[in-house]
Amino acid sequence: MKTARPNSPGPVLARLARPVSRTPTRIAVVADPHVTPTGSGTWKVYHRTENRLRTAVSTISDLDVDATVLLGDLTRDGRPGEYDVVDEILGGLPNSWVSVPGNHDVPKYWDDYEAPTAGQFAARYATGELPFVHRVGGVDVIGLDSATGGPDIDLSDSHEGVIPDSNLHWLDEHLADATTPLVVLHHNLFHPRQHTGQFPDGDFYQLRNADELTEVLARHSVPLVFSGHIHWPATAVRDGVREITAPATCSFPQSFLLVELDRKGTTIRLVPLAGPKGMAEAYTLASSGSAHGQGIVAHADRSVLSTFPLVDERTLSSQSVGADVPGAVRWR
Repeated sequence: MKTARPNSPGPVLARLARPVSRTPTRIAVVADPHVTPTGSGTWKVYHRTENRLRTAVSTISDLDVDATVLLGDLTRDGRPGEYDVVDEILGGLPNSWVSVPGNHDVPKYWDDYEAPTAGQFAARYATGELPFVHRVGGVDVIGLDSATGGPDIDLSDSHEGVIPDSNLHWLDEHLADATTPLVVLHHNLFHPRQHTGQFPDGDFYQLRNADELTEVLARHSVPLVFSGHIHWPATAVRDGVREITAPATCSFPQSFLLVELDRKGTTIRLVPLAGPKGMAEAYTLASSGSAHGQGIVAHADRSVLSTFPLVDERTLSSQSVGADVPGAVRWR
């Protein structure tokens, strides 16, 4: 008989009525480590990236998860030395793990080194192919590549994302057979304003065909999508499709998500990776960093009086916590 799972750390980010799973399933969702052995400073706190990812792996090892899913931007810029560090750290993960690529992981025209191609990334970090289906407990984790483009789509000069038409067709076919689909990708399905309200556009790179992807997901009643990219925990829903954006392990508020599915629905918790001093350092660097970092700090300041969960679909009172609270977090 399987022993009881350890207590879940961190506050509840969301309680969702769907998806449900007859088999209780626990998944760690990790986003945007941006690992570099040489970088320092900036709002991404490069000099802490190794330590934050190591802490995530160590914490995940204590949580009895069934699998870990990474949402891309494993590296700062896709350099071989960065991948070497990532490989060494991820080697400590328990059970199975998979990753989709982020815009910082794939080749760019300005590179003076060889970043992994989509096929090479899939061989090392996915199931051998992209897109992929990875069965975890009672869940079909469906991973999409939004970062590398396709035969007729060149993203080598951009940090934008796209799901090629061939992959949309693949998704359409595989969702028809999926029992409890959980879709993951790097780029955001919805614009940050739908998640958080005010947010600067200067550092945001859109998924070019987000509407087309949403249409496929809605047609198959996919209840939940995870993305990274924006470095902020938030949620939005459209046409019955809910997106949860995961926080980054590298930057404020350094954390990952613990996703628990059972017959009652899905509970998502925020698991912190830094103490007060680490959080304060990341906050300070973000406040003097790029427009994106400053936007995150400004949003954190605006939502100081709000509390988790951002959404609770399993409460009897819709007046208190039943409605979505865009990006709301209380930093105690």
